[in-house]
Amino acid sequence: MPLPPESTLESRLFLSPRYFAAAYAFAITFASLFCSPALAESPDGDVGPWGVSSSASAFRNHTEWFPKVSTAGVTSVRLFPGWRTFQPQLDQWNWKEGDQLVESAKKNNLQLNAILMGSPPDSKYVHAFPMDDLPAWSQFVEGAVSHYKGDVRYWEVWNEGNGGFNDAHHTTVDYAKLAAATYVAAKKGNPDAQVGLTVASYDPAYLHQTILALRDAGAADHFDYLCIHPYEIAGGLRSKNGEIPFLWMNQTLRTILAESAPDKVDAPIWISEVGDKLHADGRTPTTDLDAAQSLVKMYAMAIAQGIARTQWFEAQDPYGEESGFGLINRSGEPRPAYAALKTLATQLGTKPKYLGWLALGEQGAGYGFVFAGTQANLMIAWSPVGEEQTLTFPTMVVVADPITGRLRRFEAGEKLTLTNAPLLITSLSPTLVSQAKANAAQNFPWGGDHRQAKTVRFSAGAADETAGLFPLNRDAYPTVTFADGSSGLLVQGDIGHPVSLFVHPTFASILTRDYYVRVKVRRVSAGNVGMNLLYEVADTQGGTPYRNVGTWFGVSADPGWQTGVWHVKEACFAKMWGNDITIRPEQSVPFVIGEIEVSTEPFK
Repeated sequence: MPLPPESTLESRLFLSPRYFAAAYAFAITFASLFCSPALAESPDGDVGPWGVSSSASAFRNHTEWFPKVSTAGVTSVRLFPGWRTFQPQLDQWNWKEGDQLVESAKKNNLQLNAILMGSPPDSKYVHAFPMDDLPAWSQFVEGAVSHYKGDVRYWEVWNEGNGGFNDAHHTTVDYAKLAAATYVAAKKGNPDAQVGLTVASYDPAYLHQTILALRDAGAADHFDYLCIHPYEIAGGLRSKNGEIPFLWMNQTLRTILAESAPDKVDAPIWISEVGDKLHADGRTPTTDLDAAQSLVKMYAMAIAQGIARTQWFEAQDPYGEESGFGLINRSGEPRPAYAALKTLATQLGTKPKYLGWLALGEQGAGYGFVFAGTQANLMIAWSPVGEEQTLTFPTMVVVADPITGRLRRFEAGEKLTLTNAPLLITSLSPTLVSQAKANAAQNFPWGGDHRQAKTVRFSAGAADETAGLFPLNRDAYPTVTFADGSSGLLVQGDIGHPVSLFVHPTFASILTRDYYVRVKVRRVSAGNVGMNLLYEVADTQGGTPYRNVGTWFGVSADPGWQTGVWHVKEACFAKMWGNDITIRPEQSVPFVIGEIEVSTEPFK
């Protein structure tokens, strides 16, 4: 139908009982936007990317929120009881809670993916790997997988093997032993069962070491898919260039698979947990709108890079645990993130078809991901933090806010201002769609291509230069210009104000271990100026991924620029917590950093 120049839905409707009525009015206007997609499971069990993950506390009221997330287009839920629920005693089975969960999921057209986790009923531990009783563990796994053979196909080995859920007692070698035993038992219970390895955060190094341990034990193929929980990388979306680490997660994991398990290089990769917690404190508070915008970006970028499933944590805020993550609040009311997910699932379909990317704006800084939508080709687009792009289109386009439902038609040549808030742009011209398709096989362009570089650098000033090295939270550090015209960023000098950076994923490799880091600093006053360097390493026990290089750089009384160099060994630049290196001042007066460089060879 013809669209008026602008159509709006008041955002306040999301907070009132009129929400669903308004949503359906919007649906009629914009290609039945809020129709619920039906679950369409393919023979391989793939139900598409639209998932949610739930806390244990939310199990109690899953019958309340299952219908709501299904209405939003969710097709999969990560939720399952633990070992002791099924076996209160090793010689007893109790299927009641599991059966109720499975029946509720089927009733609401939801596919369950389960977490295999727990300790023997007579153990004093709750979260420790059951390394002392693997036969009992294997019996539990085989029994559970067999019992739910027709209902649950995907099974994760533990929840976050590298995190606090192993009581910090076990290494990647232990996790590999647990995974191998789980794989064998699960396949006995159901030969079609799929077994996944899982990590907290984004930890390709832990997965790599686990798979190497499996390989050493002659079991390199004893997993079917990988699961990551990249909360910290997702949190980086609040910083300029924060999209870059997120967009390269899939490719980095493929790199470690190619090295450690070539036969599994195409194994599916899932984000089985990610979210954005609402909070009002700190330097960057998160509002309802912030979380909804992050959700749109995360799902778009996950699909574009080839991640098979993304499960938002969580569905509904639970009672008894921290709140703020849910698509639905404790009172059962949908948040804007719920509306955003519903928009995406409806417009992109149950199984989205990604067509390619477009680098938007005169400098190509804007993000654009093009999909074959259910009604028409469409693009999800936004501009980097702190920037705007002015766009024009060769033909008329319709622009929709995926959260508020606001629509506007832009005529050919009419200027559209693209901000950091994502938009859905439909009625794209065949020329733009063809361009996106041509780009699909190419590396993402944002941040450059540094495959041939030996050194990357960040130079601070009125106009920063980010040549393969990117600071986090750059806007937290004022720019200082000296009388000679040189400039840099002002660092407070205390341990609470470190400067963290990440290297572009195309620079060197996650398997590169030796780097050289050089920093150029300058005084702004008398007093002590000194700093340490922290760098990312491959941790095999689920501890901190950062290590102090152990060499202090102290600045002399000279008022000019001074240079410090560190040599780091056993590095693993994976960006697990969003950054690869940190310049950390201690007991220092404020000073200025002008340039930081990272190199794979000694500086000359």
